[in-house]
Amino acid sequence: MITRFIRADDFVGPDDLSMLQEVFDDLCRECLLSHHSAAADELARQIIQFYKAGARDREKLKATVCPRLRRPTG
Repeated sequence: MITRFIRADDFVGPDDLSMLQEVFDDLCRECLLSHHSAAADELARQIIQFYKAGARDREKLKATVCPRLRRPTG
């Protein structure tokens, strides 16, 4: 769950928390990530980072984070 990456002194309202969780769930599903993997942990951190930087729109968050997940390897 994404809540474990939100610090106690960060205020995230219930609606935003629900949206962040949905973005996390959607991206895990789209990228075929287990919720308990290191890659999913990194995904959650990135979602929270962009949220804290001001990204509040669900689709903008997904578009910002998703390209970072699809970096070419090798």
